[in-house]
Amino acid sequence: MKIRIGEIITRSAQGITRPFLCRADDGMLYYVKGNAAGRKALISEWIAGNLGRRLGLPIPNFFQAVIPPELITYSARDDAGDLGGGIGFASKFVENADELTYLFIGQVESKLRAKILLFDWWTANADRTLSEHGGNPNILWSHSAKKPFVIDHNLALEKESLENFWRDHIFADARTHWNQAFQKEMTPMMLSALNDLASLWNDLPDQWTEFDIGLTLQSVNDLLWRFDQNPANFWGIQ
Repeated sequence: MKIRIGEIITRSAQGITRPFLCRADDGMLYYVKGNAAGRKALISEWIAGNLGRRLGLPIPNFFQAVIPPELITYSARDDAGDLGGGIGFASKFVENADELTYLFIGQVESKLRAKILLFDWWTANADRTLSEHGGNPNILWSHSAKKPFVIDHNLALEKESLENFWRDHIFADARTHWNQAFQKEMTPMMLSALNDLASLWNDLPDQWTEFDIGLTLQSVNDLLWRFDQNPANFWGIQ
């Protein structure tokens, strides 16, 4: 399923990609990433987001979004080209939510922290940092629902990011919850998600995959299967 963008409302002042807040044909608001994000980021959002949902993470609904070229051509915004026409990635706007702050880390349930840490380690997403000195958690805290929402996976699937992963991750301490019971629960979910990987890759629009960006189905497959091929290293690394 794709949604169609009908209105560009504003642009986020935060984040590397600075997504655009848009209204879609379903009447809902979405943060949409397009040209400025880059093809690799869009692929990472789609693949990692779908894997995260299969692990039960609270990720806002997301879709591939059709951005009409005429919407860009006739936009009054000088930066509309950063969105661009074609297919973008749209993440549903979460109402009454702000970026998670250091004071609210304790509000995130311990098992969920362990699952988010596992998801990021599995997908090589080191872009989730926060300490008393600041950081970039890429987690929203909904004040009305009193729950977190996990967002922004544009830097996932970067094997090189694993090198310093444990040094900076917001929930690095949650690895103590990766006990045998946790591994036994999560492993079948990861295996089931991997069964869908080829299908998820085939769902990518040609616009995202028409050029070689150094990210392939095989490279993603190799990255994700390491938990099964070398489980002692995957679960036990510090």
